[in-house]
Amino acid sequence: MSPGAIAFSLLAGAGIALGLGGGSILLLYLTLFAGMGQLKAQGINLIFFLPSSAFALFLHSKQGLIDKKAALTSIMWGVPGAVLGAILAPLLGGDILRKLFAFMLLVLGIRELFPDRRKKK
Repeated sequence: MSPGAIAFSLLAGAGIALGLGGGSILLLYLTLFAGMGQLKAQGINLIFFLPSSAFALFLHSKQGLIDKKAALTSIMWGVPGAVLGAILAPLLGGDILRKLFAFMLLVLGIRELFPDRRKKK
């Protein structure tokens, strides 16, 4: 395994544990630097996510940082969304998925640069 793969895997794992979208980091590495196709990179990202998120979930739960009601609501709607996404991914193809992923990153980045000032913490 290359030093770059190790570094990006560590960074992605930390991102997952922090809830910051570590999978995005891994996808960018696999597609831009490792030369992997979008669909294959997404599959690896899903496999990577399972043990990383399970361990992070255990630690967050132990620290009392899980809102169970919000988690159950998210799971209830997230699972059908995951099924739909898994069905659509091969139909859309790598080029369209890459563009959708880039658009999502752009929108989220702009949203973070200009937060809604009406919301109070």
